[in-house]
Amino acid sequence: MSYKILTIEDDLLIAADLAAKLTQLGYQVLGNARDGQSAIEMAVRLSPELIIADIMIEGEIDGIDTINKIYEFLLCPVIYLTANSESSTVKRALATHPAAFLIKPFKISEFVINIDLAVKNFQIKYDNVESLGKVKDSIFVPDKFLYHRIFKDDIYCVEADGAYVKVITTHKIYHLTTNLKTFIAQFEHPDFYRVSRKHLININKVDRINGNMLYLKSDVLTEIAVPISKPQRAEIFSKFEIIKMKG
Repeated sequence: MSYKILTIEDDLLIAADLAAKLTQLGYQVLGNARDGQSAIEMAVRLSPELIIADIMIEGEIDGIDTINKIYEFLLCPVIYLTANSESSTVKRALATHPAAFLIKPFKISEFVINIDLAVKNFQIKYDNVESLGKVKDSIFVPDKFLYHRIFKDDIYCVEADGAYVKVITTHKIYHLTTNLKTFIAQFEHPDFYRVSRKHLININKVDRINGNMLYLKSDVLTEIAVPISKPQRAEIFSKFEIIKMKG
């Protein structure tokens, strides 16, 4: 399969040779970054399915710190390249859970095995979203070979839609192949409540209340109208400071 690969290598000759060989093997090279900041910007823009990163690169941060920063918003398999086999460097690299670790000089034939194993092992490892539970302020949702980070505070609501759930955020709507019950079992946040059979809402995003309807404003949708089930009405309304009129 033709995976989309981002390379991080400050030696342009090595980067060009690597790109040529990877392309010849049938992979799609999205581009090369020479320093950490460029790599982060390219990862945001291009969403690679695999990153091949040299550890010692130009700039203020090395390849390991660069990967750690990329992991703040995007998870994908990583293969490290390095000529430095010092134990301290190896330990730092291993702490980011790379898919492979290749010592220079390396044979391109090694990539054929390591790339396929990297993607396959990554998918197996992160198929269960619970393995990412240590990240409390956000969730990672799958999209092909990637897991995109969504901050919980940016979520307006999660809506059941047949065999899918729609995660509606400030910037985008994500469609996940799961049901709402399974989603909720993997999702924890004190400001989210299931207000009906179809809706889990962020009560901080409620803009208006009209009878048994809650209205949420969204940047991606003009307005989201959510009905409240009768058994949930009293509990949900207790979460708001509602000023009552005389009479």
